[in-house]
Amino acid sequence: MLEEYKRIRSSIMGEIGSLKDLFLHINREDPVTALQDVEKKLLENRFHLVVIGQFKRGKSTFINSIIGEKLLPTSVVPLTSIITILRYGDKQRINVILNDGSNVEIKREELTDWVTEEGNPRNEKNVKEVEIYYPSDYLKDGICLIDTPGVGSIFQNNTEVTYGYLSKIDAAIFLVSADPPISQSELSFLNDVRDHVEKLFFVLNKIDYLDEDELEESLRFTKKTIEDALDMEDSTIYPISAKLALQGRIKKDDSLIRKSRIKEFYHVLNDFLLRAKGQIVLKKAISDIRSILAKEEMAFELESKAISAPLGMLEDKIKKFTEKMQDIRQDKEDTYYYFEGEIKRVIDILDRDLARLKESSIKRLLGYADELGRSYSDRPASQYAKDIEAAIDQEIIEIFDEWIIKEEERLNKEYFRVSKRFSERTNEIIDAILDLSEDLFDIKIDRVRVDEQIERDSSFYYMLGEPPKFFGVESAFDFFSKRLFPARLSKGLALRDLKKKVPEKVDKTCGRVRWDFMDRIKRSFMDFRWELNKKIEETEENITKAISRAMELRKKSAKEIEKAEKDLLKILNDIRYFKKRMENISLQLPERI
Repeated sequence: MLEEYKRIRSSIMGEIGSLKDLFLHINREDPVTALQDVEKKLLENRFHLVVIGQFKRGKSTFINSIIGEKLLPTSVVPLTSIITILRYGDKQRINVILNDGSNVEIKREELTDWVTEEGNPRNEKNVKEVEIYYPSDYLKDGICLIDTPGVGSIFQNNTEVTYGYLSKIDAAIFLVSADPPISQSELSFLNDVRDHVEKLFFVLNKIDYLDEDELEESLRFTKKTIEDALDMEDSTIYPISAKLALQGRIKKDDSLIRKSRIKEFYHVLNDFLLRAKGQIVLKKAISDIRSILAKEEMAFELESKAISAPLGMLEDKIKKFTEKMQDIRQDKEDTYYYFEGEIKRVIDILDRDLARLKESSIKRLLGYADELGRSYSDRPASQYAKDIEAAIDQEIIEIFDEWIIKEEERLNKEYFRVSKRFSERTNEIIDAILDLSEDLFDIKIDRVRVDEQIERDSSFYYMLGEPPKFFGVESAFDFFSKRLFPARLSKGLALRDLKKKVPEKVDKTCGRVRWDFMDRIKRSFMDFRWELNKKIEETEENITKAISRAMELRKKSAKEIEKAEKDLLKILNDIRYFKKRMENISLQLPERI
């Protein structure tokens, strides 16, 4: 199956090469540039296969077993705290990407200092993710294996990092283990995961701890629990021992690999990767090429029709086209105005949600401050305010971190709805331009739909980055160090003063969160609008250029016009030949990949 994928990809690459030669020969730079982009995407495609699950299910060991080497750190305590991406490289190289955009290249023995909770507690080094380039055959052809922090560990930031990465998943391996059995937190996480992925694999790890009867019981329990939680009619659970598989790979011991029962899962996973990934990659490349060919066919056919029309008739058609395009441009501007209004509505949702959060969190924090005041009453006056202040700051972080995750998901859905409607309207505008051209110049144009609905990975994804930073709070109790008041009185004043600051703290935090959301919403909107506007303008420009070329040719001699007509016919035949070839390649995909 891998050979079939490579064969079809090679065929597409061959067609791209021939098409580039064709368009270079006739001095058409735009389609050559577009074809180069398709070629690059085809060669550099990435497919994100993510291993997820609760802490201590053996995710890192599982990935190591696939690679066949102890590459990722493993431990008996919850360990991984940073998203770690394994990509193919001719030689091993580890690159740490920080939240400020800078990179640090590290040695393999330093990996633990950057990706583990022990080496990088609560991500104090501000790491966004770590990329490991490694010469593994498994990672060739664009496969990226991704290790995530475990959800449900005592390290809350680990859970948030994993939730934040869900939008980048193409397929996921959900790892549970035979002991302990699947938990409620895992089921809650699983419900969230399935909204983000097309394919989920369920793997029951650590079967080496169980005998056959216990394994059967664990499989039945896990299967029923997952099916009930996800409302599935049937599910497949693959029992494995990642530890035995890794030992077998390292020692080249087939008996350990057989005992691990991992070969069956490898077969299923590989089959999926070759089919699903192959189809996604190849279909996208074919679709892009056909789109390029359709644009060029339209332009050359339009030019061919225009050059054969009497000059007076051609000028009249151009005049009508120009007049109608004024109406279409106005329609486009009206659509942009509508889209801006919908984006403002999304921001209004954010503001209402923030107002509710502000009200509820202030009430919660004031009650929490009173509880802390009672709990810390036996602490020295000099420490009393500092400890309460620190606890309140931490509570604010936890309140807002939890809210941000939910709010981003809510706004993602709203933004997707708006962008989908805008994408559909863009298609309608492009159709109007093409309808006008067909009607005026008596040609038939292939319609290639603009599929630019915002995807989670490419639109609002950067809303799932690092949570807002909360700055340290100034100490307002200098009089403590001077011992001016009795301890009981000074503590009461301190608590009162702290409670007065709670609304201000919350208000400032809401302001920072709002700015962060607003900035990313607007950037998403501007990027998306620019992309779709470019597609509309390209459609109009292609038609206008073709008409302009025809007008220039009409001014030439009859002999020159006759030659131009023959040249145009040959180019059109070549384009239609390649369209047919791409159609034939496309027909192979469902059956063979």
